Amino acid sequence: MTGTLAFTALVLAALVAAIPATALSQQQTPFNTSLLPTYYTLAAIAYHKDNVFTAWDCPLCKSPSVSDVINAVYLPTQTPERPEQGYIAVSPSLKTIIFSIDGTDDLDEWINNLKVWKRSWSNLHGCSSNVEVHSGFWNTWIELRGSMEPTLVSYLQAFPSYSVTFVGHSLGGAATLVAAVDLVNRRALSANRAILVSFGQPRVGNIEFAQCVGAMGFKQTARVVNKKDVVPVEYCDSHLPPIFLGYAHHSHEYWIDLYDVLVTNCNDDTGGEADNCSRTLDADLSVPDHVNYYNIALP
Repeated sequence: MTGTLAFTALVLAALVAAIPATALSQQQTPFNTSLLPTYYTLAAIAYHKDNVFTAWDCPLCKSPSVSDVINAVYLPTQTPERPEQGYIAVSPSLKTIIFSIDGTDDLDEWINNLKVWKRSWSNLHGCSSNVEVHSGFWNTWIELRGSMEPTLVSYLQAFPSYSVTFVGHSLGGAATLVAAVDLVNRRALSANRAILVSFGQPRVGNIEFAQCVGAMGFKQTARVVNKKDVVPVEYCDSHLPPIFLGYAHHSHEYWIDLYDVLVTNCNDDTGGEADNCSRTLDADLSVPDHVNYYNIALP
């Protein structure tokens, strides 16, 4: 090797070493989109109550893609005025720990009464001190953290080679995202062990939060939008929560378009608000599209 070539090789090696871990991890772990219906099934199961989880016994639980799930634990809040719930389980076939929080049972009421004020989250490592998140989504996670975090920690120790997949639909997707960011920020979980998958997720925080999610180094991230789903669609400022109040989506959007084709090249790497996917829609948005992903009915 000539001196010039050797020098060039050394420079390239140094540049590769200097690439942030986030970029490398995203390139090395491409998302397997064929698993999205499985993840949605797991998110939908979160709407069930405790007797389902004890025996993993429900119509959706019997789906072949999730029927091998073990060690499911139902984890509700102990606060009657805030009846939130989640569950943690293990999927041997996926080699992952499932972490899920349920969505809203009454979509119309949630849309009509959505509280859009934000709270500061200024202590996120490596992120802007101007990060803000939706207060309601934060409060949902805080109500559940006391029971869900210790359970997750014990599962992490019991299954040291498994990833953790945070799955949720609607509000559940927002709350599981907040949970994942909080757990990684407090060093309860390594980001490169966490997979984020949501369906019909509303915007969760401001643009600084969206950028922070992209910079934390999560193993994989998928924010799935079904056709004209009223909750996550970015085009119309009147939807949920609205852009004009400073909210922004995080990447990466996967859009099931009007022809049931999954669009995977949404150009949202810098902020999450892709302009070539669900944002191409007009304002004729749909509640049925929010509750009917992959023709799987919510419980």
